[in-house]
Amino acid sequence: MKAAKEKSKSLFPSACPLVGRGREGFGPVRGRKHLLLFAGLSLMTSFLASCAEVARDMGLSNPTDIEQRVGPTGTPDQPAALDPFERYDLVLAADECRYFAMKLPNKWYWKVYLTVANRDESRRGRLDALILPINPPWASLPACVLNKTFTLEREGVQAILGIGNNGPDRPAVLKLCQQGAPLHVTIQSEVSSTSSLLGPDAREPDTGLKKLKGD
Repeated sequence: MKAAKEKSKSLFPSACPLVGRGREGFGPVRGRKHLLLFAGLSLMTSFLASCAEVARDMGLSNPTDIEQRVGPTGTPDQPAALDPFERYDLVLAADECRYFAMKLPNKWYWKVYLTVANRDESRRGRLDALILPINPPWASLPACVLNKTFTLEREGVQAILGIGNNGPDRPAVLKLCQQGAPLHVTIQSEVSSTSSLLGPDAREPDTGLKKLKGD
C-alpha cells in the first residue's frame, strides 16, 4: 500500500505546487497576484486621467495659467509659420509672447483678423498685437491698423490688422504679447494681390500665389 502511494506521488510530482509550503510552490500564486494588481492600477490610472480631462472641460478644475496654453508658438528667431487658409485657435497665458510668420510676395497684402476673449471673471487681460518688421515700413491698408492693444474685462473684441508689400518678397511677422488673465485668441488671414499696390504680380495673381505657397 505504501509503495502504491509513493508511486502515485511520483506520477504527479507537480500536481499541487500552488499549495506547497516551499518558495517554489508559492511563486506562481505571487506572480498572478502581481499581474492582477498591475492591471488594476493601470485601470485606475486611466480612469483618474479621464476624470481629470472631463473636470477640466467642464470647468470643475483649476488649472494653472501655464497649463491653459494652447496652440502653436514661435520665437523672434523662429516664428511659427501661418497657413493663409487655416484658422488658428490659441490660448495665451502666464505673460507670454508668440511670433507668427507669413510669406508676403511683392505687391500683395495681408489682413489679420483677430478675435480676443477674456473668460476670467476676476482678472483683466491685455494683448498687444503688432506686425513686424517696422523697417522698412509696410504699406498701409484702408480700415486696417499695423498694431492694436486689447484690454479686456470678461468680454470679447475683434480687430483687423493689415499691411501691403510694395517692396521685394519678404516674410511678415505677427507678434502677440499677453498679460494678466489667459486670453483666447483666434487668428484668420486674408492674402491677395491688390491693384492699389500695382506691379506685375497684381496683374498676374497666380505668380504671387505660387510665391505665397513657396512654389
